[in-house]
This record gives sequence, structure tokens and C-alpha cells, in this order.
Amino acid sequence: MLPAKRAKEHTALEQVHELFERWRKSKTGRDPIPESLWEAAVSLTGGYSVNRIARRLRLNHNDLKNRARNQITFIELPVAKNIECTIEIEKPTGERMRIKGSCNVTGLAREFWER
Repeated sequence: MLPAKRAKEHTALEQVHELFERWRKSKTGRDPIPESLWEAAVSLTGGYSVNRIARRLRLNHNDLKNRARNQITFIELPVAKNIECTIEIEKPTGERMRIKGSCNVTGLAREFWER
């Protein structure tokens, strides 16, 4: 028997696997994988290796790896005035930006990601 945490993770992978299998049975020809299925696969990368997910879901390892790498996580910061802080942002390409002091963090971050 699996421990509770492992059983939950196992269930998540199996649920996504079932979604892929259902889609594969209903698709016609060489239909591309729907974005919703890619998102479900990428959501598993927090608990499994890309290799394990790609094998189980029968996906191209590099495609899944690139999609997981390009997933952007945002953290909402509370609004406060005159806060001194240091924030570091790194793109999957390796580009980095460090903001030190008090400034419009949201505007700078948005500008950084859009370039």
C-alpha cells in the first residue's frame, strides 16, 4: 500500500494519463495535443521528473521539458509604500534582473518579461 502522499501523487499522474488516453481514443488523424492536456502534464512537474511524466503520458520529452521551463509563476505581493527590498527575476533563457530599493516592482517586472 502506498503512503497517503504518494497515493495522492500517483492518482494525479493516473488522472492525467486517463485524460490523454481518452483524447487519443477520440482524436482523428494527427490532431495536435490540446493546450488543456499540455497544461495538465506541465502541472505534474512539481511532483515528478519530466522524464517520468513524458514516459507515462507518451509525450516527447523535449516538448514537455520546454513547456515546463516556460511556465511562469507569479507571486502576488502585498501593496505597501516605501518598502526597501531586493527582488530577483530570472527568465528561462537565463536573463536576470535584480531590483533593489523601493520602486514600482510590478511595472518593472512586466517590462522585463515582455522583452
